[in-house]
Amino acid sequence: MAIPTRNSGRVIGRCLESLRRQTYPHLEVLVVDGSSRDGTCRVAAAYGATVVPCPGGLLAARYQGVLHARGQYVLMLDSDQVLEPTAVERAVALMEEGHDMLVLEEMSLPPRNWLQRLFAAHRRLVHRYLDERALDPFRGTVLPRFFRRHLLLRAFERVPPDLLPRVVHHDHAIIYLECWRLSRRVGYLPRAVYHQEPASLREAWQRNFRYGRSLAVFAADNPYAGLARRRDGYIWPRRLSREDIALALQSALLLTLLKAAQGAGLLWERARR
Repeated sequence: MAIPTRNSGRVIGRCLESLRRQTYPHLEVLVVDGSSRDGTCRVAAAYGATVVPCPGGLLAARYQGVLHARGQYVLMLDSDQVLEPTAVERAVALMEEGHDMLVLEEMSLPPRNWLQRLFAAHRRLVHRYLDERALDPFRGTVLPRFFRRHLLLRAFERVPPDLLPRVVHHDHAIIYLECWRLSRRVGYLPRAVYHQEPASLREAWQRNFRYGRSLAVFAADNPYAGLARRRDGYIWPRRLSREDIALALQSALLLTLLKAAQGAGLLWERARR
């Protein structure tokens, strides 16, 4: 599995501990690090992970992870995520049934403040409504994380090389789009991964401000400009039952906050140019 990092010292230990506790024994853990200065690499090495330097953006980090991986499958995990102990074992079993990629059900660790409760509500809402429309790479609500490595290699061949070091936000969506153009065999793994949500509004704002700054790469000549534009909307299930209105309102508040931070970051980057 490949984990991109950049100053992830607060969360990477819990992530790697969850990998150590997996019931599936044959794991290769790659930490693809973007010049961290906070001890991230030291923690990764202490857990026995292989650290791969990568100064580019998230898309480049994902690519380096796939290139350095030696197994048949690649799990694209994030440093703030925690795997359920049987997740990899169950994922491999599903893949052996003929899937090429898997959506992992994503939940939040028990929330400790109002912001984390918003994240938890949003994730519950998204994963209650899973159908073919939810898997659409342009307007869908979920993205796969577990892939056949050969499919990822073919998908990355379709991505313009000059974009690899420049793309940060929507990296995951680009990878899925190119995989989806090659295969529609997508499965779903329930109860798989938990998020360590941002501890404060400041942390969430800073992260999404950085994501917003990176959106400047999606100019009109970028082949993924349409993908980014569509996914920058409010990604919700198309139909909501009445009992989920409260979750939808919490999700709307969260997305408004995150989109505001991203919009501010994009304006800042355009002004600098």
